[in-house]
Amino acid sequence: MGRERNTDYQGRSSYIASKCGKDGKWRLYIIAAEGDKTEYKYFKALKTQYEQHFNLGNVHVEFIDRKEEEAGNSSPRYVYKTLLKFSEELKKQWDLTEYDELWMIIDTDEYDNRRTDISEIEQICRENPMYKLGISNPCFEIWLILHFFDLETGLQDAIPGNTEDITLKDYIQNQSIKQRAKYCKKLWNMIHQRQKQPSYVQLIEYIPQAIPRAKILGECNPNDPHYPQSKIATEVYKLLEKLTQLSMNVQI
Repeated sequence: MGRERNTDYQGRSSYIASKCGKDGKWRLYIIAAEGDKTEYKYFKALKTQYEQHFNLGNVHVEFIDRKEEEAGNSSPRYVYKTLLKFSEELKKQWDLTEYDELWMIIDTDEYDNRRTDISEIEQICRENPMYKLGISNPCFEIWLILHFFDLETGLQDAIPGNTEDITLKDYIQNQSIKQRAKYCKKLWNMIHQRQKQPSYVQLIEYIPQAIPRAKILGECNPNDPHYPQSKIATEVYKLLEKLTQLSMNVQI
């Protein structure tokens, strides 16, 4: 049996409208992701860790799912469609404002087979600033790695016992583009094990360290003719920086 999925868009929209009222004081952050497991666990942990802060700060964070039979449809296009379906239902019960944000968390992955999708989504974000793109090259796991290490850390230091004299960044970047996501996920799994497999709730505590490490890597720019070959980076930090700053402004 699969996990509980947040696919009752009408029900969740009603809940948001009831919870947030109509005074216009609340900010909504609606998130849809390409990954069906890791991203779900991460953002569920984020809500668990910061729920009280978010509520006191009039911030509502909602991670939405595709239906179970559509879980394998993980292309950027489906992430956008999921977000669009939810927002259309939400608009029936809630007036979205310029302060609300609809986030798409996607991967560069192999890129050639998703170049068009990513370009179209970037255009959507330019035309409607409510839509935001949190893209990672090659994949979301690069953001998770940054919770523990910057990418200039040696592989030997991150994974004691490993004999390769290479940085984490080069370990990923030296692979072919089609293999990078696979090796990035493998690297994350090894680091996670070496860190004694902390829960995702524990992982959330390292966001303040991950954000500056992500900034150092720079931005992903799919319009760059050398992308994704020359850039290992993630822009997921932009969402997490906003949410953690909002939570830190609340006195409990």
